[in-house]
Amino acid sequence: MTDTYRWRWPALAALLLAEAMNLFDSTVMPIAAPAVRASLPMSDTALQWLTNGYTLPFGLLLIAGGRLGDVLGRRRVFVIGMLVFVLCSVLCAWAPHVSVLLAARAVQGASAALIIPQTFGLIRAMFAGNEVAKALGTIGPVMALSALCGPILGGLLTEAFGWQSVFLVNVPLGLAVLAAAPLILEDRAAGRPQLGGLLRGRVFPASLAGSLLFFAVMNGLVFVLVLFLQLREGRTPAGAALTLLPWSVGLAIGSWVTGSVLVPRFGPRVMRAGLVLVLVGLAGIALSFTSVPLLVTGIGLGMFTVPFFGNALSVAAPDETGWASGLLNAVQQLGATVGVALLSAVFFRFGTTAAVVTSMVLISAVLALTVVMIRGTAGSEGVRPGGSAS
Repeated sequence: MTDTYRWRWPALAALLLAEAMNLFDSTVMPIAAPAVRASLPMSDTALQWLTNGYTLPFGLLLIAGGRLGDVLGRRRVFVIGMLVFVLCSVLCAWAPHVSVLLAARAVQGASAALIIPQTFGLIRAMFAGNEVAKALGTIGPVMALSALCGPILGGLLTEAFGWQSVFLVNVPLGLAVLAAAPLILEDRAAGRPQLGGLLRGRVFPASLAGSLLFFAVMNGLVFVLVLFLQLREGRTPAGAALTLLPWSVGLAIGSWVTGSVLVPRFGPRVMRAGLVLVLVGLAGIALSFTSVPLLVTGIGLGMFTVPFFGNALSVAAPDETGWASGLLNAVQQLGATVGVALLSAVFFRFGTTAAVVTSMVLISAVLALTVVMIRGTAGSEGVRPGGSAS
């Protein structure tokens, strides 16, 4: 690991673009699906698998993808995954039958599972000291903006150029990532990854539980608010996205300030302040669905996410980073799925306010978990041999 690697910031841009491409492909199909169905006749079940066929193999193979990076080299696995991802995107766009499209989507999701778990390990290989938090702090805003803009971009592309364009847009983006890949510093585990050590401690298991609950709220509540705006308020998809813009702006501000100012001074304790701010923002949303509480909630989310991943992985030895990152990502995906299912069910049964209150309960549980989650507090362990500090 070095703090003087010359190409670390351009390399980070390539990693972030890959993250954005995955999130775009995870969220775009509900927008493009009607156009796909009009072109390629399919059953209702097949229509659902346009999205699930991507996210299921992605979630199931994240841990395996992380371990492959540990063993074979994280940049190498990242490049292989991106190459397959681009090829599958072309195949999706040219699919002559729905069975070909679904098969290509499944392989595309599996290739994304090779790409995403490498991000944290590669960042830790190229950055050091306070720059690690700054680099990790860029992930939150990129994901938030991608989640917000992805459906809008997908709708515009589908309307202007047809549903095939939502896949073909991956080709120039993926080729740009592959062109920048030589700038990414290669990294791999020095020894055989040991799977049990982290799980026998307290920090990492508590972080997994916190990740499940936190991302259930972060993803599920956005889904509920979009439903509220479109179904109850009659907004268009673009209008709903613009209404939620303060959420994403706040997340970007919170992530940047936390990574550049707060974490270097206060360390992972910033997570607690972020969660408290989320609770304040959610209370405001429950009382009045306006821009200010959305902005406050977003800032709190950014304050939590930046130190969270660094803190969770700080107890991992270098040869554990890949599979640990994969497991964190897998739990994050699970949390998003559970959150959408739980909070949407509450929304349809009891209304928007009940969904927001449920989110507050879940965030309160995450706040309680920080007693164990944050290293150096009662009940948490220090760095294990071969691990690194946050």
